[in-house]
Amino acid sequence: MAAALMVAVGVLAVLVFLLFAIVIELYRDVRQLREVAGILDRPLDVDLGDVAGTKPSAYGLPGALDSAASAIVLFLSDRCGTCQALAAGFRGALPTELWVVLEAASPRATQEFLASHRLTAASTGGRLLADAAGKIAEGIGLRTTPVAFRVDNGRIAGATTVPSTRYLSSILPNRVRLERSPPLIKERVPV
Repeated sequence: MAAALMVAVGVLAVLVFLLFAIVIELYRDVRQLREVAGILDRPLDVDLGDVAGTKPSAYGLPGALDSAASAIVLFLSDRCGTCQALAAGFRGALPTELWVVLEAASPRATQEFLASHRLTAASTGGRLLADAAGKIAEGIGLRTTPVAFRVDNGRIAGATTVPSTRYLSSILPNRVRLERSPPLIKERVPV
């Protein structure tokens, strides 16, 4: 009986090993498929040149960004598949520190893009700009989308392409808050 149990455990161990090997091979296959399809998260840094360290309002972006401690300005186009996927990931509302500049072929295309992704002035908190003529993108020297510009202390600090919603989530500023504020302790002054 003990020998039969040991054989059963041995067979089970071999089976588990084979299943792990199959799972590893499946992960490799999925990665290869993602690489062939071009959907791996491989962001590219954007060389800012003279734009680095300048105020966002110098390019037609809102003046509120000039005093922002930390923000991301995401440029999207209505003609870009990745941009459509990013906008769909917002689910009708923008994350707090995200500003979006939408470049569309026409005012009608702008309205269709916003309606298809349930983005309204109220749901975006005024942090969505329509750049129908492409003046903001042209002023900043941008020719591709989606691209995210990082604003730190009111200055443009960096830029990167945004290949996926997962990558966008990873670059958004995250504020860490205290659970509760401790009570103030007054220091006694000797008399």
